[in-house]
Amino acid sequence: MLTEQNPKHPGYTLVTGNTQSVVINKLMFDISSMQYVMHGEAVQLPNTGLIRNYTFAHVAGGMLLVGTQSGEICIFDVASNIYRASMPVTSNGLLCGAVDGDNLYVGGGDGKLKKLSMQNGQWQLTHEAQLDSKVMSVNLSNDCKELICGTAGGKLYRVLTNDLSFLLHSDAHTGVIMDVAFGADSDKFVSIDDNGALKLWDLSDYKCLFTGHPNKAAKGVSVAFAKDDGTVMSGWSDGFLRCFVPVQGQGQIWEIANATRGSITTVYADSNYILTGGQDGAVRVWGRQTRQLLIQFNGKPFKFSLISPLFRPKEGHRFRLP
Repeated sequence: MLTEQNPKHPGYTLVTGNTQSVVINKLMFDISSMQYVMHGEAVQLPNTGLIRNYTFAHVAGGMLLVGTQSGEICIFDVASNIYRASMPVTSNGLLCGAVDGDNLYVGGGDGKLKKLSMQNGQWQLTHEAQLDSKVMSVNLSNDCKELICGTAGGKLYRVLTNDLSFLLHSDAHTGVIMDVAFGADSDKFVSIDDNGALKLWDLSDYKCLFTGHPNKAAKGVSVAFAKDDGTVMSGWSDGFLRCFVPVQGQGQIWEIANATRGSITTVYADSNYILTGGQDGAVRVWGRQTRQLLIQFNGKPFKFSLISPLFRPKEGHRFRLP
């Protein structure tokens, strides 16, 4: 923060903090030594102490506004080095913030973005928006009409500052992408990651159309579109085979528990059969409608990476393995 308007040797204020104290440092030019010298002074805290984990800080009108993991804003007077007050704002911690004049925008660990008015020294919550997950970062546009917000769920939102109405700008995986697969449409594909997220993407506008998670937390391993109805078959690290309808509001519709010993490393499905290859080196064939195990082929204990059937109308079905 610039504190002295000397055109040749301006002065600066640098604020540092830890769990025990907040220190206001003055960086001033010393004529006698012809160099900048920094002097620090700890802020006077309440007698009971103020032990906090600080997450961000902004200066507004001579006041230092500091967010904490306790979910409150601590206010310090920079000029007099005095603690003024604490304002509880949200639960699960304050993770980020931005200041625009008399308005303070804060993002919390509960996924809420809040707008607070500080006009005339009166703090008031004016608007609030609920995002998908923890709000990790928030920043103002140059014209202060929009905010860009990033969340722990891998999403970026454009938010209007006047009423906090928001629009999803982009989406992304937050874990390692384990598998991808195209379906009948060449402009859509599905992906799965080791954080348990399954996503459907549209290549025509580079947007995520659907994000699904299993009913029981697990790492995603393999994924494929069913050839008959466009549902998504997925294999997981817990050995479950799960079927998804990639439409918002639907998601997982059924599962086969313990389909393999270990991860399901590859999967295929059509109108008649479901094929799975497992970490245990076995290929299993399931009935498409009954989801019952029909036959199992045990081979060497290696991980399958590809499995697909070869159809011969007069010879029945054969299976091609890698």
